[in-house]
Amino acid sequence: MRVKTEKKKNEIITIAGELFLSQGYGTVSMATIAAAVGGSKGTLYGYFSSKEEVFAAFVVSAGQQRWQEFIALEDQPNGIEARLVALGCRYLRLLLSSEIMSVNRLVIAEAARFPELGRIFYDNGPKSVIGVIASTLQQAAETGELPIEDPIAEAWRFKSLCEARLFEQCLWGIRSEATEAEILENVEPACAIFLKSHRP
Repeated sequence: MRVKTEKKKNEIITIAGELFLSQGYGTVSMATIAAAVGGSKGTLYGYFSSKEEVFAAFVVSAGQQRWQEFIALEDQPNGIEARLVALGCRYLRLLLSSEIMSVNRLVIAEAARFPELGRIFYDNGPKSVIGVIASTLQQAAETGELPIEDPIAEAWRFKSLCEARLFEQCLWGIRSEATEAEILENVEPACAIFLKSHRP
């Protein structure tokens, strides 16, 4: 029974996600989702208490595989520069994936009318990304590799440096994707700039 319940929940998340992306968050209601799923609103509310909760589950589901790749810790290179380059490349693979890019565009398009979308997306995505980057920087500070006093603030700076150019071009549809070589070409100078700003 538990497996069947989990399967139904995932079905709801998948169908709701397709509706959000194709029709927009504001147009889709719990009744719309229930009708598309093929059940009653009562059944839907048995899984999710609100449309906001469904959307949060969709955000988590959309980035689940990419998130696991981002936080992978196997074969961590020695030296803070090499670790930051590896982290930056993993981050851009996550950010520029079609799944995350679609959610980003949806949130940007709807956030002015539905401010809760920005908070849901931030809490279930960027906030965790910043946490991972800050943890790496904190470890570097503790080992004396980098003189960093505020890992959270510096994590935001590192994130922005890695994003420059490629993120906007993909977000605006100027390009459909970025190759591994292009990601590395973006991240390496970003890391060099970041490290130069912290080293004497």
